[in-house]
Amino acid sequence: MFLDALRALNKLVSFRIQILSEHRSIISYLQKFHPDEHGPFGITATCLETFIKSCAGYSVITYILGIGDRHLDNLLLRDDGRLFHVDFGFILGRDPKPFPPPMKLCKEMVEAMGGAESPYYTRFKSYCCEAYNILRKSSNLILNLFHLMAGSNIPDIASDPEKGILKLQEKFKLDLDDEACIHFFQDLINESVSALFPQMVETIHRWAQYWR
Repeated sequence: MFLDALRALNKLVSFRIQILSEHRSIISYLQKFHPDEHGPFGITATCLETFIKSCAGYSVITYILGIGDRHLDNLLLRDDGRLFHVDFGFILGRDPKPFPPPMKLCKEMVEAMGGAESPYYTRFKSYCCEAYNILRKSSNLILNLFHLMAGSNIPDIASDPEKGILKLQEKFKLDLDDEACIHFFQDLINESVSALFPQMVETIHRWAQYWR
């Protein structure tokens, strides 16, 4: 099992260092490992579906947990389309960058789904809304688990547990029904994709990493 985990880690590559620098786009990267001339964008349908679902899961959970410091160096991708977010040093809304978006959806992700007008992007939004409503049904369990971590050494929880749990509770929008939450989350996605300031911050971060 340990060796399997190591092999899986070896297949993870950085968005910025390997995918965007060497392959220029996520589509080109996935085409290399899962080509299909009859598939969407020259990729096997299974690989693209895995990527879309992975992006949806990433988007929903980083929003609910308020994970901060989200940039392309904190995103890894397997050659089968599975997306991973690393570095959870900032949670519950704390972020070293000013004016963080509610979720980080970079343009490269959207482009890999065919763009904002693509049916694959529509499917991504549908998966996000479905996952969000499923997690809302388990909100009591999730909130109780956070209560149990009040005495932990996790700074963003231990510093003010009640405030942190209230922040988490607000993310579930428990005053809304499922249909209203679908509209809420779709608006959230649109807001995040169209946000210009985070793109500027990402560019500054990239320059800072380059000159280190």
